[in-house]
Amino acid sequence: MTPPITLYLIGFSGTGKYTIAKEIAKFGYKIVDNQLINNPIFSLLDLDGITPIPEKAWASIEGIRKAILDFVSQDPKSNYVFTNELYEVEHDRSIYHQVKEAAENRGSLFIPVKLNVSLEERKRRITNLERLQRFKTTNLSEVQTQQEFIKIDHSHLLELDVTDLSAVQAAEKILVLITGLK
Repeated sequence: MTPPITLYLIGFSGTGKYTIAKEIAKFGYKIVDNQLINNPIFSLLDLDGITPIPEKAWASIEGIRKAILDFVSQDPKSNYVFTNELYEVEHDRSIYHQVKEAAENRGSLFIPVKLNVSLEERKRRITNLERLQRFKTTNLSEVQTQQEFIKIDHSHLLELDVTDLSAVQAAEKILVLITGLK
């Protein structure tokens, strides 16, 4: 019997994580987008896409993440695709390990995917005003951040440059990798 899959799309804002996840979902995956976890709280704030998120929001968001991961941990059959922007900081490493642990607890194949995009393409994408509908940042100053992308050491890690790929093309490349791992 083939184990279920847990994909984890990780990339900076504007790399197309959610758009790619929607394409992967067409193949029977359930999406656990970081905005699914964040938006119950973000929707209660007066976010404009530029002003930083207040610190008080994050504790509640952690509770939502825990509830979702507890639920996913108990699902031994479904395929999931998670999305997130993770930096090389203790808090983000903890989130990565929580998702990995949920995948292991349900006996699934865990596949982290680091998505990269050129700085110019990221700037173009992040200023798309449609992002505001999902409480996503449109702040170009965040693109200039010097924070380091999370380092991942995993046997199934895929790194994919999506600068010149459509969401369909990126999803296809990821799904081909999965086929080779089953």
